Order: sequence, then C-alpha cells, then structure tokens
Amino acid sequence: MSIEENNNNFQKKFINFFKENIKSIIIIVVIIILTLFGFLFYKSAQEKNNIAISEKYTTASILHRQDKKNEAKILFENIIQEKHKFYSPLALYFMIDNDLETNNEKIINYFDQVIKIKSIEKENLNLIKIKKAIFLLNLDEENKVIETLNPIINSKSVWREMAIKLISDYFISKSQEVKANEYLNLLNNK
Repeated sequence: MSIEENNNNFQKKFINFFKENIKSIIIIVVIIILTLFGFLFYKSAQEKNNIAISEKYTTASILHRQDKKNEAKILFENIIQEKHKFYSPLALYFMIDNDLETNNEKIINYFDQVIKIKSIEKENLNLIKIKKAIFLLNLDEENKVIETLNPIINSKSVWREMAIKLISDYFISKSQEVKANEYLNLLNNK
C-alpha cells in the first residue's frame, strides 16, 4: 500500500465513523457547550452574590458609624444568614466587637451558624471555634468550651497548641491545676 492509499483509506474510515456517529457526536458537543455555559452562569451568579454581600457589609458598617445600630445589626444578621465563607464570620466579629448584640445565647447561635458553613476551610473553621471558645470562656461555660475545643485538640490542626494553652490557662485561672496539667501533658505527647 502506498501512502496515498493509506490516506484515502483513513479518510474513508473517518468519514464513515463520523456519518455513523453523527447523533452521538452532536449530543456530546451540545452537552459540553451547555456545561460550559452552566459553569459560566454559576460563576457569574456567584460573583454577583459576592458583590451584593460585600455591599451589604459596607452599608451595615456605614449605618453603624452613623449611630443607626439597629439597622446595622439587622444587616449583619442577614449577612450571617447568607452563609458566606468570608463575610458571615466578619459580620459576627463586627457585631461582637461593637456590642451590637448583647444576648449571649444569640451570639453563640451565630457562632454555630458560621461554624456550619461548609465552604470555610478547615483551619479557618478551627480559628472560628477558638474565637467561640474565648467568648464562652468569658461566660464561664466550661463544658461548652471543652466541647468546642476538643475536636481541635484531638486533631493535627495548626491551632491545636493554641487550643490546649487556652483551656489549660482557663483551668489555671480557676485554680484547677490537675485539669490544666492534663491538657498541658497533651502538648508533650504530640
């Protein structure tokens, strides 16, 4: 066989394959195009949502500076409900730092809502848990502090040592050296 015959044979096979499978090929191309458009639409919607939440956060901050604390608080609560991986924790911290919410149970509930956000990276989530534990320490909620920090203490988190020191310092402040030493011994048994 010559090269020309091989080329002609290949072209005939290609054309026959294409004719026999035209419907499948068209379906695959349409699926690829629809998937691409779907992905682009999703990214665009996600970007618009990020911008809207950002604007809501900025508006709430401005309202707070204008002494419209109740309006700001409502917006910050809405941002927490949005379950945004960046702005929801930020709204919670703003509310705590500026005493917009005085009901401790509500604040604990907000922490729990933020901790349930699935898109937050593991280590950032552990940091939020540590902040929750610090808040609980101020309320002298020993059992809730232990419950919050134990998953971090029993992991290989970068926040493990901080969690251990935090809870051991708490027990030392309560003159419970035995409990404090139990946790401090965990540092030696990495």
